[in-house]
Amino acid sequence: MSEEFVVEPPRGMLSRAELLDDVRPTALTAALVVVAGAVLGLLWALVAPGQATVTTATGASSALAAESDHVFDATAIFFLLATAYGVVVGVLAWRRRTRRGPVTLLGIAIATTAGAWVAAFVGTRLAGVLTDRRPLGVLLDRAQASGSTTPGPPIPATLSTIPATIGSFWTVLGAGIGAVLAYLLCAIALGEDDLDRP
Repeated sequence: MSEEFVVEPPRGMLSRAELLDDVRPTALTAALVVVAGAVLGLLWALVAPGQATVTTATGASSALAAESDHVFDATAIFFLLATAYGVVVGVLAWRRRTRRGPVTLLGIAIATTAGAWVAAFVGTRLAGVLTDRRPLGVLLDRAQASGSTTPGPPIPATLSTIPATIGSFWTVLGAGIGAVLAYLLCAIALGEDDLDRP
C-alpha cells in the first residue's frame, strides 16, 4: 500500500558540467540570432510605410489626413515581425535536442531581444536611405487647406515623404517573449521531465 506513494527521483536533472557545456554552443547560436536581426531590420525598412507630408511656401507643414495612421502601422509591423522572428528562433532552438534546457532558453531570450534591438537600429537607418524623399509640387484646394468655405486660387505646396519610424522601442520585447513562449509551449507539449534530451 505504501509503495503507491513512493516519490520517484526526478529524471533529466542536468549536472553543473552539462549546464556549462551548453554555454558555448548557446553563445554561438545567440551571436547568429543577433546578426540575423540586421536582416529583420532590412525587411522592416522595405515594408514599413513612410508618412506623406505637405509643406506650403510659407513653411507650414502638416501630414496628410490619410497618412496619419502610418506611424502606428510601422510600429505594428515591426512588433509583428519581431514576434514572428522570436517564435521561429524559439522553435529552431527547441529542435536541438542535445542542448535543450535552461541555458538555451535564457540564451534565446536575450539573443532575440538583442536581435530585435539591432533590427530596430538598422531598420530606422535604412528606412531613411530607402525612402524616396524627392519633393513633388502639388496644388492644394484653398478651401480645404484653410478650413474655410471661401473659394480662391489653389495654394502651391510640396509633397514629400518622411521615413518610417518605430513609435516605441518597447516593441523589441516582442521577440524575446515570442521566443520564450514558443520554447515553453514545445516543452509543455512534449510533457517529458528530461525534455527528451539524450
